Amino acid sequence: MRLVTTIILVFLVISSLAKAEPTLFRAVYRADYRGLPISAEGIRELRKDENGIYTLSSTANSFFASITEFSRFKIKDDLVVPVEYQYHRSGIGKKRDAVLSFDWDKMLVLNDLQSPPWEMAIPEGTLDKLLYQLKVREDLLAAHQQGLPWPELHYQIADGGKLKHYEFKVIGEEEIETPIGVFSTIKATRIKHRPKRNTTFWLAPEYDFLLVRFQQVEDDRGFELLLKEAEFDGIKL
Repeated sequence: MRLVTTIILVFLVISSLAKAEPTLFRAVYRADYRGLPISAEGIRELRKDENGIYTLSSTANSFFASITEFSRFKIKDDLVVPVEYQYHRSGIGKKRDAVLSFDWDKMLVLNDLQSPPWEMAIPEGTLDKLLYQLKVREDLLAAHQQGLPWPELHYQIADGGKLKHYEFKVIGEEEIETPIGVFSTIKATRIKHRPKRNTTFWLAPEYDFLLVRFQQVEDDRGFELLLKEAEFDGIKL
């Protein structure tokens, strides 16, 4: 009887550590541009449709420009699998549009919107320029739930006809004050791919490592997001 009880307990522990589906959310951020008299609003949202396809979206709007970015993906065998990525920028400055389609049967990613169009072979696990941010959260959450050290964060990203390598590391903990309260966060930074650019994320473990603050600084210019309202798993924070 004791052996049966032990087996049941082990099964329950393993089940509790099994990967859960990502939690749906909607977060609104104040966006500020260092060195420029520009303030904007950014919105990030994760939705799921009736076919089981998720959409992670990011929008930023100001008087001068509008940026919309989204990634459609599915969960297959506990893996995040991108289906389509789109990026659209309009307003003052250079207009830009990109649409990537992932063909996993042929192990290709295609962009037929740009001139000239391009396609490239991709390995399993390749992500897009938005979806890697969800994967960072997922990998940190898995380590946090299991009481493990923070993992090495390495990702292959399809971008501009090239396979790029993104790498991040956790550098500490910090409390961040926001308009909706103080959040305990894990601070992670991108290992430098450009000597003068620093990219840092502050993520809240209490809410599956939801982005609370983001900062990117290069020389005297920079861009920052700070959470100002959020709904997580249907509950307003």
